[in-house]
Amino acid sequence: MYLKYRAAFGECRRYRDPYHRIGRLLKAGRLIPLKRGLYETDRSVSPCALAGCLCGPSYLSFDYALSFYGMIPERVTVYTSATFRKRRTREFSNDFGTFSFQDVPSAVYPYGYTRIDEKPCPYLLAGREKALCDKLYSLPPIRGLKAFREYLFDGLRLDEEIFEELDREKIRFIAPKYHRTNLTQLLRMISE
Repeated sequence: MYLKYRAAFGECRRYRDPYHRIGRLLKAGRLIPLKRGLYETDRSVSPCALAGCLCGPSYLSFDYALSFYGMIPERVTVYTSATFRKRRTREFSNDFGTFSFQDVPSAVYPYGYTRIDEKPCPYLLAGREKALCDKLYSLPPIRGLKAFREYLFDGLRLDEEIFEELDREKIRFIAPKYHRTNLTQLLRMISE
């Protein structure tokens, strides 16, 4: 599995120059760099499982989760995750893909995601309702219910059938905690 720098360093402790040993393991392809000080030893591990290791705590959400559930037609190549209290967007690129991390309010972070038990490493994935709310939180405010509806179904190209199947109670519970215009618009829209 993945090795933090200390684990890789511990593996190389018996060597006179452990940094050189890590460099040789990297050249030989036995270690795959994920970010500075974090390495993976298995090329077959799911990138979804690595997202939580790169920046945590985090769960997969935004465009990745919307695409995963088939709510948007685009195939997403960036593993987008939600974090909290990081104060900036972070992005990492490595052999497994591109990983992007963006803050959500700490009041909503603990709700609406599930654990996916994929062998050998589980990961966290936002539910459909939470992924939509996270995405709307990340966008600039859209004024007017008509413009909001047009953006959802024409701009974002959200699947209308799946939208109708969403659990309205989950949205009513979580949306007010974001304190954003777009989430207020979503609440107005589902209340009609």
